Amino acid sequence: MSILHYTIGLPPERNGGSVQYAYGLMTEQAKVEKVYALVCGDTLFRGKICRIKPNRVKNGIESFKFTNPLTPTLIYGASDPQSQYRNVEIDYDNIRKFVKEKDVKIMHLHTLMGIHKDVVSFIKSLGVTIVYTSHDFHGICAHYNLIDFNGELCGDASAERCALCNLAEPSDRFLRIANSSLYHFVKKTGILSVLKKSKPTANTGTSDSKNIVVLEDKTEEYRRLIEYYRDYFKLIDKFHFNSSQTRDVFRCFLPDVIGKVIPVITSGIRDKRKALKLGENVRFGFIGSLNDYKGFPILKKVTTELYSEGYENFRIYAYAGSLTGMDEDCPLIEYKAPYKYSEISDVLYGLDCVIVPSKWYETFSLVALESLAHGRPVIVSDHVGAKDIVADYNKDMVFSSQEQLKNLIRKILENPELLISENKNILSTPWNFSIENHAKEIMSFYNE
Repeated sequence: MSILHYTIGLPPERNGGSVQYAYGLMTEQAKVEKVYALVCGDTLFRGKICRIKPNRVKNGIESFKFTNPLTPTLIYGASDPQSQYRNVEIDYDNIRKFVKEKDVKIMHLHTLMGIHKDVVSFIKSLGVTIVYTSHDFHGICAHYNLIDFNGELCGDASAERCALCNLAEPSDRFLRIANSSLYHFVKKTGILSVLKKSKPTANTGTSDSKNIVVLEDKTEEYRRLIEYYRDYFKLIDKFHFNSSQTRDVFRCFLPDVIGKVIPVITSGIRDKRKALKLGENVRFGFIGSLNDYKGFPILKKVTTELYSEGYENFRIYAYAGSLTGMDEDCPLIEYKAPYKYSEISDVLYGLDCVIVPSKWYETFSLVALESLAHGRPVIVSDHVGAKDIVADYNKDMVFSSQEQLKNLIRKILENPELLISENKNILSTPWNFSIENHAKEIMSFYNE
């Protein structure tokens, strides 16, 4: 028996939590099982036929490329929904030969981006069990984050709403370039600053739906896209939900899904817990993009309000991409330079508490788990999947409103020793998270 993992790519060409997770899991599984990696092929020079081609060997794992892929939308939406379900020519003989020769019994999908539904359907017809890990809401939401055109959580992914949400999203041509091997090659040179600054941002809720008219034929395209993914999800035998929250959201849209909640972890997250020593100011950290759905505007507003009320014994250090320097509106917020993952311990040991204030239903949050692995207290919104783990340490570190976050930070500022107590609690609790144990859980899940 062998396991075929499909992911959008492998590090270092691709990064992000789902890629790191997929690579870590397959590397661990490869110690006891035969494992193959299938990655999304080039989107700019994608060829004419869908087939599986040899790619390279990485850390003992043979990887293959899927040619003529659909265009991954990444963190963006789909302004051209037809590109997400376009008809493709499939080399079924090639795929059958690969599955039979490699004796594939499990196909573990870490994303649906890039690989056509008909390909997965054919592989399933060959007796392969299809497993899907829910890293985001792609397929349920054309944006992946269930934030609508008004910047609010969406509970009704209708064709009309999808059409409005995706009006300002980048073109298929832009996405094909952003997903291409040429783009990733040039990206390594560091000369993409102009393109990176000019590229569109994910939806932040700035559209005025009352003044927008969407043509009926475009709405129909989104209706077809929704139906395409509803049929796609029916192919999945087992859903691996990375949190109870993700499971609950999926079931709101797909009531009949069968799956299990297993928190995720990457190979780099290990027990590195250290005692906390407070300085003159309480150092809060934010790690992530500044987009509205990540919740930074909420954190900034709370910080500004506390500052105006006379609280000055704290700082917010935001690791949020290329922006560096002090915030123009609040002197307590400083944007820090980007860091490499190898430097994550230095970053976290330099903080007293990490805040994950997500507005969207963040399916998990490896940042939260990574912080706990370093012994750092974590404050999360109740929209963060990792809230279950945070609550196991202290349920009061989970907030459900801006006012609750403000009161929680105020409470800490008036008695910073609370973070010392929280740190001691984290240090005294057995650490049960590891990629080794997780891989065993996933293998058991395959066989259930």
